[in-house]
Amino acid sequence: MDCTDLAMQRPALRILEANEDTPLVFAVQHFCLHDGPGTRSIVFFKGCPLRCSWCQNPESWRREAELAHKEHLCASCESCVKACPTGAMTEPGKWDPARCDLCMKCVDACPTTSLVSFGVRHSTEALFAQLRPEYDLYRRSGGGVTFSGGEATLFADYITHLARRLQSDGIHVAIETCGLFKLESVDALLSVTDLLLFDIKLFSDSEHRRFCGAGVTKIKANLKTLVERARRKEGPALWPRLPVIPGVTDTLANLEGWAGFLSELGVNALTLVPYHALGSSKRLWLPRAPAAPALEPLSDRALERCHEVFAARSIRCFAPGDEPFAHIQSASLNNDQSCAST
Repeated sequence: MDCTDLAMQRPALRILEANEDTPLVFAVQHFCLHDGPGTRSIVFFKGCPLRCSWCQNPESWRREAELAHKEHLCASCESCVKACPTGAMTEPGKWDPARCDLCMKCVDACPTTSLVSFGVRHSTEALFAQLRPEYDLYRRSGGGVTFSGGEATLFADYITHLARRLQSDGIHVAIETCGLFKLESVDALLSVTDLLLFDIKLFSDSEHRRFCGAGVTKIKANLKTLVERARRKEGPALWPRLPVIPGVTDTLANLEGWAGFLSELGVNALTLVPYHALGSSKRLWLPRAPAAPALEPLSDRALERCHEVFAARSIRCFAPGDEPFAHIQSASLNNDQSCAST
């Protein structure tokens, strides 16, 4: 059977043109190794139901396009002021949000790229034009495409269309999620997803509300349901991930809470994602973003304690990029294909 025969057997997949309802993408990154198996491309969508205090991507929070200013690159040349058609840009890097219509002409006029825009609407064909050149690398490395954010499940219909097309081309699809969604709204998306990277943060509902802006009850319920579906092979493989935030998620109470919950679900592996402050400068670029929290650096001992707490519940911890995805079918579950047996 040649390629023409294969193409004729594939279902016709409709191209979704970009319009005002199309979700915004703030970045597409290639050659990524930490968000699923193999070498991957990650598509980052704008919009998130959480407001995690330590978030390294504050540009992902709002669903709307945003204008940002990198003051350290600004030449104070006033090109942006002259280019602004509404008079919103009152001086270099300073604008009135009430008058700004986000036309981004100031960004186009900026000679030093100190002004940047976050959020572009892509037709599905335009997005595939960025992904197709990587297909050979995906296949050779066992990689694929990961949809992230923000929160990818907010845009389930759009991503379902993308994921279905990727799978028809034999490309692995992963979704990164915070777990806060209505299951019935994402069932179609999960049916065309190979791997669900499920982030867990604070076990206490009050602490989750304090640090993330929403409760954790729904997230736990979704995690339980999706683990059970994965075990029955009625849904994508699921792999939990815990960001290790000094003084926030690395407390003994939080670690023991999650370790006990995961153990009860039969989960025996997860990824520990060490905190870093590399994205904190973005808070300075965005006028409506709160200041980055003052957090102590993550110590080696604190990370060791995380491993010890989960190990006491027979849960094996991995660093990002070290997970044995290639050797499992139902990731992180206690069965013949579990991580603990690799």
